[in-house]
Amino acid sequence: MAEITREKAMDMAVKYLSFKSRTSSEMVKYLKKKDTDEQIITEVMQKLSEYRYIDDQVYLKNYVENNRHLNYYGSRRMIQDLKKRGISDTLLLTLADLLPSEEEYRCGEMVAKKQLRALTGQTSVQKKKKLYDKLGRMGYPTEMVLEIIRTLVLEEEPQELTEDELAIKDQQLNEKLDRDYQKYARAHRKKGAAGKELKFKIKKSLMGRGYPYELIDQKIASEQEAIEED
Repeated sequence: MAEITREKAMDMAVKYLSFKSRTSSEMVKYLKKKDTDEQIITEVMQKLSEYRYIDDQVYLKNYVENNRHLNYYGSRRMIQDLKKRGISDTLLLTLADLLPSEEEYRCGEMVAKKQLRALTGQTSVQKKKKLYDKLGRMGYPTEMVLEIIRTLVLEEEPQELTEDELAIKDQQLNEKLDRDYQKYARAHRKKGAAGKELKFKIKKSLMGRGYPYELIDQKIASEQEAIEED
């Protein structure tokens, strides 16, 4: 393999930067992977720094800004990610200034509210658990997660239906009840049930389907003659 010159290494570095911003650590690892001489890497990194092509402080600021508008990660997830990219512990200490706790809270609240919309119909306990897991995975501090969940309205307000909507809903329920009634009546008759036994078995089956007790009694009463004929 031909020796990589300083000019060649510089070209590779610029091309590597053309795809997206890189940290100093990422660039050094890339050049080492290409079997670039240590001295040449040092010289290239110096030039990249002079040209402001590589600047970890700027990288960190841009990362936080993008997160504020795109990813909405919490500070713990951000620190973990930035460490993998080679941002120094010293620079990471400035994260609290770039992302104050109130701003992080706002991001976490946005994530929670979006997630909450996807949990419609679930119980409060289920919502709390899933919100807790979601925010935890995204790297928000535990105390902040608990506070966000505490302030959210998890109970869904019942929707008020118009008279026409209520009438349609009642009609649909009665039609469904009639279909289930006929299905269970046929099934139990085939098994030999008749009279009071047939009535009891139909009632039990319909209760298992979750129909209101009074509605079942009304339906059975309306079909009483047919049952007694058996």
